[in-house]
Amino acid sequence: MTTLLLSPECSLRNGEWQLTLSPSAGGRITSLSSTREQQTTDWIVPMPEQCRQYGFPASAWPKAGIYPLLPFSNRIRNGKFSWENLVLSLPLHPGEPHAMHGFGHTVEWQLLACDSNSAEMLYSHNSGDNGWPWAFLAKQTIVLEAGALAMKMEIVNISSDALPPMPLGAGFHPYFPRRFAHHVGFDAHQLWQADAEHVAIGVGDVPVQYDYRDARPIARDEEMTLYYGGWKRQAGITDQQGNRIAMSASPLLAHLVLHAPAALDYFCIEPVTHVADAFNLAQAGFANTGLQRLPSGQTFSCDIRLDFFDAITVAESP
Repeated sequence: MTTLLLSPECSLRNGEWQLTLSPSAGGRITSLSSTREQQTTDWIVPMPEQCRQYGFPASAWPKAGIYPLLPFSNRIRNGKFSWENLVLSLPLHPGEPHAMHGFGHTVEWQLLACDSNSAEMLYSHNSGDNGWPWAFLAKQTIVLEAGALAMKMEIVNISSDALPPMPLGAGFHPYFPRRFAHHVGFDAHQLWQADAEHVAIGVGDVPVQYDYRDARPIARDEEMTLYYGGWKRQAGITDQQGNRIAMSASPLLAHLVLHAPAALDYFCIEPVTHVADAFNLAQAGFANTGLQRLPSGQTFSCDIRLDFFDAITVAESP
C-alpha cells in the first residue's frame, strides 16, 4: 500500500494568516489558520500531527485539509464506463464497490514555485496509470491573501489524437470544522437522487428538508451525502461565535456535494464539475450531468475562493 508523506510541507503566510501544503501528499492543503491576540483559529480541519510525522495510506486519507479532485469527482459505478468506443475499468476504492474521487490526491505532485504567500504544484499523468488511458498535466495555483484563499486548477490533455477527447471531472474537497455547520446557506435548483451506495440515479427538485436557500444549521447527529445541481456557486457557513466563511466558485463548477457524517468533527461542501457517476449517467442520456470533454491539446480551468471573516474583525468594523 502506498504511503503518502507530508514532508516537506510548504508554508505560506500573509499577516496573521498561515497555510501549509504538501505536494508529496496528493497536492493537499494541510492547514489554514489565523492568529490574533495569541489565539489561533483553524478555518480548515488541520492534518493530524501523527500524519505530519509518519504520513498516511494513499487510499485511507485523514479527513482533513483540502485536496484536488481529478480526473473525476466522487464515484464511478463499479469503476466501469464506456466512452467513444473505449470500455474502461478503473481500480476500485478499497472497501468500496466503486471507483472514488479520482486519483489526483493519491499521487505525488511537484512543487513548481513557493514564495511568501503563493505556491504552484504540478502533477504529470502518464497514459495508462490508474487505468486511465489519457496523458495529462494538472497544475494547482494557491494564493493566500489576508483573510482569503484562492485556488485554481488547470488540466491539459497531452494525449495523442489517436485517443478520443478525454472525459473529465474536477473539483475541490475541503474539510470544514463541524462548528461551521451552525449556519449553512446556498442556492441550488436541483437535487440528484442517490442509491444506498451513494451513486446518483436520477434528478429532481430540491425537497424542503434539503433546501438551504434560507441558511440554517446541520445538526451534529444529522448524516447526509447530497448531490446538488445548478447551484449559484456561492455558499456561506458560520459558527456560533460569528466566524464566517464565504465560498465562491467558477462557472464550470456547477455541481455541489454536501457531505456531513453524523457525530464527527467535520463536514464538506465540495464544488465540482459533475454529479456522482456522471460518466455513466451521461451515457444513459441524462442531461446536465456536468461531465466535461477535453480534446487533445486543450486546457480545462476552474477555481474557487474562500473569504474568511472572524467575529472580532466583523464586530470592530464601522
